Amino acid sequence: MNNTIKTVIVSVLFFFIGFLYFASNHGWLIMRFPSYKSEIQQTQKNLRAHKKKVKLIFWHNKKWNHETVEILATNDDAQTTAHLINNWLTLLDEENIMTKKVTLQSALISQNRQLYLSFDRNPFDEQSSTYKKTKWTQGLLKTVLQSAISVQSIQFLVHHQTMNDYHLDFTNPWPINGFLT
Repeated sequence: MNNTIKTVIVSVLFFFIGFLYFASNHGWLIMRFPSYKSEIQQTQKNLRAHKKKVKLIFWHNKKWNHETVEILATNDDAQTTAHLINNWLTLLDEENIMTKKVTLQSALISQNRQLYLSFDRNPFDEQSSTYKKTKWTQGLLKTVLQSAISVQSIQFLVHHQTMNDYHLDFTNPWPINGFLT
């Protein structure tokens, strides 16, 4: 009888431990220990946000135009760039420069200071001229350059894949200071 009770207690104990393991693996049970701080929580504490005035540059009516806006800037250059580019794209949409609404999915800056911009769709129509596409790209490059975010080049992506275009080559990154006009 003593052996039977020990066997039942050990079986119930292992059943309970197995259930806890199963529940935690399937997301039913989340265990957090007080000394554990996630990387996300530490990153959020380290981000210091402030307003920053930036100049959004774009080509419209055969001349360069600009508009000064305030964006939310942080000490994370990629996040600041994402705010900057989304504001720039919104301005182009408001000015009816683009025929379809384009948004930035993500921005990433590599260790060698190359900026990767991934859009939700190709910003160019099939009917868009090479001149118009070049001015659009140049406006984005000028906007990033004047914002004092230190990047060397920009790689244009659509849904995290290389942007395809018949007139312009987006397989290689574009230099940030490659245009003079």
